[in-house]
Amino acid sequence: MSMRLNHYVTKRIKDSEFLRNTFQLVLGTGIAQLITILISPVITRLYSPEDFGSFSFFLSLVGAFVLIATLRYELAIVFPPKEKDAVNLSVLSGIIALSFSLFLFGVVLLLWFFYPPYRNIEPFLLHSFFLLPLMVLLLGTSNIIQNWLVRQKRFRTISISKIINSFANNGLILFLGLAGAGAWGLVFGNVIGLILFVSYLVLRVFVMDRPKTVLYDRSSLKTLARRYRDLPTSNTVQALLDLLQIYGIIYLCRIFFTSATVGLYAISMRVLQAPLWLIGSSISQVFMKEAAEKVSNPEALKNSLSKTIKLAALTALPILVILLTAGPWLFSVVFGKNWHEAGVYARILSPWMFFDFIRYCIAQMPILIGKTRIMMRLSVLGNSILALSFIAGQFFFTDVRIVFLILSFSMCLYSLGVVVWIWKIAGDYHPGRRTGIISNDLIA
Repeated sequence: MSMRLNHYVTKRIKDSEFLRNTFQLVLGTGIAQLITILISPVITRLYSPEDFGSFSFFLSLVGAFVLIATLRYELAIVFPPKEKDAVNLSVLSGIIALSFSLFLFGVVLLLWFFYPPYRNIEPFLLHSFFLLPLMVLLLGTSNIIQNWLVRQKRFRTISISKIINSFANNGLILFLGLAGAGAWGLVFGNVIGLILFVSYLVLRVFVMDRPKTVLYDRSSLKTLARRYRDLPTSNTVQALLDLLQIYGIIYLCRIFFTSATVGLYAISMRVLQAPLWLIGSSISQVFMKEAAEKVSNPEALKNSLSKTIKLAALTALPILVILLTAGPWLFSVVFGKNWHEAGVYARILSPWMFFDFIRYCIAQMPILIGKTRIMMRLSVLGNSILALSFIAGQFFFTDVRIVFLILSFSMCLYSLGVVVWIWKIAGDYHPGRRTGIISNDLIA
């Protein structure tokens, strides 16, 4: 029976390009996350909740700036039928990312020299701000290259790069933790890991795609910027709003609770969210490429959406069940008794992460069919629900567990509602009424 099942699964993967590409990405991501999981019990004994709290707040700032860094133009690299347009969109995204990083560095210097109150903030954050521009540039570059590789269907290269990043990142964090570096060990481990990650991607693209540099046409940059103007005007705002749903809790915890609470929440997300989101990015990348190819066929497009929803649910379900049944015990055993409360947080928040993971995997659908403005309004609604749920829970109960319980319940309803909405707009979609990015490509 087991052999027949293995044969069936293997055959399905070989016969389906969608499953084959997804498997390649998920395999690499899975290995990368396995490294993180294996080393986490040691790392949590080398760093305190306060260390994780300070680092997580810094990382939340990096994440917000990365979304602005390219104005989301890197998303369009996958879409154009012409390779020339994809090359020039890559260049356009790179120019914007470099310009923004230099601007950010200039702002940090100006604050340092000409705004004395700036120097009174927490010493770790004060000095870590000088690394913000570098982190933003590295992550912006990696997003550009990964979208280029998705367009070329080089999913194996993306998988290998994620393994390199995880190995370097965790190895350096471990080494610096043993050296007693504190929160700086987490920062420098991530920075050096990113440098190796981006260097590998740049090298692979340079070796394989160097002949395509002749397609670069400076005069076409303005035309492409105008063609995809919905990305900076609508999708950037929406992406920032989505990011607030991830990092907004860190900001609110820092206002109403202690740095230790932020650290406990951060480690719960490291276990709960990071593996799902890395795997989710793999599923989303494959879905985005397949959906872009099938956008002229509504039935095939909806079938692709259905497959992605099922795959996302099956991927996240085991993690949900494990955390609901044994989250606090598992955290105590694996990470140490100091992290038991993080397991409680993970148990409470896991239902929200389950539904939000499904939403994340199919979140590019509104971009493809021209529903970005509605999606932006929904993101505003989601952030309002998050903030109101958190503040109301803290005001009436002051217990962080009850606050997270109220938050998880309300955000479960929101994420499920967005998934249902995306399914509905996909069902109502008709190629003759296209107003999104894909239609612009076809008109051009």
